[in-house]
Amino acid sequence: MTEEETKNAGLDEAIEAIDDQLADGELAAAEEAIKRAIDSHGQAEELLLLRAEVALESDDYEECIVAVDDALKKVDSDYARAQLLEYRGYARFYLDELDEARETFNESIRLGGATWTGLLGRAMVHEECFYFRAAMLDLDRAIAVDDQEAQPFAIRGSIYLRQGNLEKAEGDLAHAVSLDPHDDESRLNLARIQAVGRRTSAAIETVEPLVERGDDPEFVLPAALLRSQLSLTLGSTDAAAEDAEKAAEVAPDEPWGHLQLAACRLTAMQPGEAIAALKEAESKIDDLRDVPDAFALRASAYDQLDKPEKAAEMRAKLQGAARLPGIVYGEWLNPARNIPINPDKPIDARTLMSQIFDDPSQAPEGYEEALNETIDRIPEMIAENPEAGKIQIELPQVEGSEDAPKSLVLQVNRGQSNGK
Repeated sequence: MTEEETKNAGLDEAIEAIDDQLADGELAAAEEAIKRAIDSHGQAEELLLLRAEVALESDDYEECIVAVDDALKKVDSDYARAQLLEYRGYARFYLDELDEARETFNESIRLGGATWTGLLGRAMVHEECFYFRAAMLDLDRAIAVDDQEAQPFAIRGSIYLRQGNLEKAEGDLAHAVSLDPHDDESRLNLARIQAVGRRTSAAIETVEPLVERGDDPEFVLPAALLRSQLSLTLGSTDAAAEDAEKAAEVAPDEPWGHLQLAACRLTAMQPGEAIAALKEAESKIDDLRDVPDAFALRASAYDQLDKPEKAAEMRAKLQGAARLPGIVYGEWLNPARNIPINPDKPIDARTLMSQIFDDPSQAPEGYEEALNETIDRIPEMIAENPEAGKIQIELPQVEGSEDAPKSLVLQVNRGQSNGK
């Protein structure tokens, strides 16, 4: 073997070893191996590509960009340049530099053709920018390149879900889960769609692996809550309570598991235990007005305890829509999104102030009291305009609220509102 052949063989061995380390997630070891290989074999194209890839896989996005910019000065082939630009596109995306990411992916695809990873990356940028049509085109092309990868189906299913096309969303999400059973987000959304479609057994079966073996509270919490609610529909209050307790365990600082447990106890006609669960939930809430579910559940508990005055007192505090259904079903399938929890107070003062001032605590002094006075007059306004589909009400004007909206348009027939 010649000296050149020996040198090339050594480089090939080094690259193979680094690839193995990458596959095993040994990123620090791979980074050190790349440094040694560059010292021994020089700045070979393959090593420069690996250096950028390892930085990206290590979530060191700034370092990835530095590595790409350095490598682009030293490589000649369009293939290498396209691959490097892909890495930089992903780094820019994860740094939330979306315009730069999109331009980078465009250049990468122009140089290297329609690679699966390049198309997927650009689709992710388009989705984040709400360019859904462009995202769909890229996802369709990515699937045409390789239809055995789950991620394009998962993203396309998520877009269909946002657009309200539940049939296509279900098909894509189901396919994504079949290709990648550990895709927690797709599994959860698939179960949600099945639950909304009243296919209770299918939804329970879909969500079971996530509840039993999942480890990310972001998905296990709503999954356990969902299965709890599904069990209630089947009359299995004990199973429902177990899942509510699991939800409380995986998210101990959140009120949702305890609120669901209270609902389970009420279904089982155990008002005392329901109130105990509500006390736990309320200890996790900074301001009870932000979670009207607690007032509604307490009112039901007092009804069961034959305390109508206390129940009425709780119901008088209700505003806006319940929060728990949004946690269980997500933003796009939330069955309570447009349904006032108290028809006499369809506007939630706290949520409205969050939209106006970012945080209710940032509202000027006296604004909340004035806003609640306005909300209290809404039933009277509706009664005075029984044929109107919408009514416009004046919002409070207090010192410090000069930049806030001056009026609110309420869609009476749907219980929705928009500030103007």
